[in-house]
Amino acid sequence: MSETLSPKQVARAIGVSESSLKRWCDQGLIPFLKTAGGHRRLALQDAISFIRSRGQELANPEAIRLPVHTGKTHWTLERARDELIEALNSGDEALCRRIVTDLYLSGHPVATLCDEVLTAAFHEIGNLWECGMAQIYQERRACELCLRVVFQLRTLLPQLPSSAPVAIGGTLDGDPYTLATGMAEIVLWEAGFRAMTLGNLLPFATIHKAIEAHHPRLMWLSVSSIRDPQRFAAEMNRLFETALKFNAALVLGGAALTEDVRRSIRYSSYCDTFTHLDSFARSLLLSQATT
Repeated sequence: MSETLSPKQVARAIGVSESSLKRWCDQGLIPFLKTAGGHRRLALQDAISFIRSRGQELANPEAIRLPVHTGKTHWTLERARDELIEALNSGDEALCRRIVTDLYLSGHPVATLCDEVLTAAFHEIGNLWECGMAQIYQERRACELCLRVVFQLRTLLPQLPSSAPVAIGGTLDGDPYTLATGMAEIVLWEAGFRAMTLGNLLPFATIHKAIEAHHPRLMWLSVSSIRDPQRFAAEMNRLFETALKFNAALVLGGAALTEDVRRSIRYSSYCDTFTHLDSFARSLLLSQATT
């Protein structure tokens, strides 16, 4: 993201003097660039990282182009989940964004937000629909709102160097669900991977091509449905061989991957939560750093 801020904007946002903010920049606490005219400019993500690391309160969030009420509410995860369910059910996008942004700013890991707030809330909306207490449009709208929240959160995550390992992923042909793979992207980005979702409904053939083209260190697939288990197993095992050839870990998740299915396929890791995905990704980086 190319958006940058002045020290004055960031100082106003957190309620300190501009001179204090500039001093922290010069001490290396906040990365910055200098313009041709010698003025400091800060990336929004670096400002957000500083705010999170120090537990800094936001006095004027609008100064860094965040909604005016951002950071004004102290949420527990349970309360945030319950409020998010109501916001999703009523279609209140602004409140959905604020709840998740507030939790992120308060220091909660992205994986925790995905597991205990976003996924939990969306599943509850699905339960309400199945019980006849919500309409189909409300369930579909909730999915769309969750995706928008995920994309919004992505813009706040720290920038990564071009040397950071690549991760790519998506869903297979016949699997239209995009929310899980969108959350996988932001979890992996926070873990230190330059992660990029390739989208949904991907044929196996194009995933082979993507691995060959991008040489990812990690390839993830979210599998919510399987049309033909026998063909799926054969194709997945071929994909594992391609991943192995290019030194990519093949990471799988999704409700369709039952124990019986998993016994018939080869993969590097199966993750049933985003916290597990985060742990595996970090261990992969650690093993890479020590070899």
